[in-house]
Amino acid sequence: MRIGFHISTAKGFAWTLREAGRLGCEVVQIFLKNPRAWTEKILTDSDVESFKDFSESVPVFAHLSYLPNIAKVDEDERHMRGFLHEIDLCKKLGIRAMVVHCGSRSQRDKGIRAASEAINRGLKESDIAVLLENSAGQGHGIGKNIAELFEIYQGISIKDRNRVSLCLDTAHLFASGYDIRVWEIWDALIKEVDSRFGPHKVGLFHLNDSKTDLDSKVDRHWHIGQGKIGLDAFKNIVNDLRFKNLMGVMETPKVDSMDEENMKTIRSLLSPLVSRSFS
Repeated sequence: MRIGFHISTAKGFAWTLREAGRLGCEVVQIFLKNPRAWTEKILTDSDVESFKDFSESVPVFAHLSYLPNIAKVDEDERHMRGFLHEIDLCKKLGIRAMVVHCGSRSQRDKGIRAASEAINRGLKESDIAVLLENSAGQGHGIGKNIAELFEIYQGISIKDRNRVSLCLDTAHLFASGYDIRVWEIWDALIKEVDSRFGPHKVGLFHLNDSKTDLDSKVDRHWHIGQGKIGLDAFKNIVNDLRFKNLMGVMETPKVDSMDEENMKTIRSLLSPLVSRSFS
């Protein structure tokens, strides 16, 4: 598995590239704009040129910012507008894939339909791929299990489904009730994905330990091997032969030198017997 981090772009793409190199990232995930504001990002020619250097050095995934809630695009136009703005930023920068939270809504069925509608619109207006991220099961979050993610997927136009896959977040899986510390449960989870979606529909992993207990329904990422999931589970995941050519992004807390420590830890788990192709 190719390993990297979510890295801030607040200091510019050039800084992000240097930080990715310093940490030894083989993949990077970024926000395209301030993730906690509705303000749209205006790209300059310098931004585009700087990002070109960045993306030629390491694979880059975008992550939809926090405010657009695709489960409510039919209630408030800001959610659809915000989502499509970030799709447009991907197009302008040449980013090929964006990770999307499925949103939150008290009326579950309406939320699922709205999420499918938003993704259909984004796919229609671009050629990028969308990765649906599972939720931790908190509140009225949509996408808390594989069955619910599949309901969203079923609402997506058949002709565009080849551009839709899953981003499985280990902390979210654990918090929503999947005890991925147990190999048989992990294996059954992946087989359920294959059974519902078809093969090769996991497109990315978010590799995060969990600060909270199994089935807590609380989303708290923690450092690899220092949370409730533990090292053995991550060793199984990063060496799972089904995903030897996939990528894993850590979204662990940015504290002191913990990025370096987390990278060292996750790399120590990679088996030299599992060949990895990065083509």
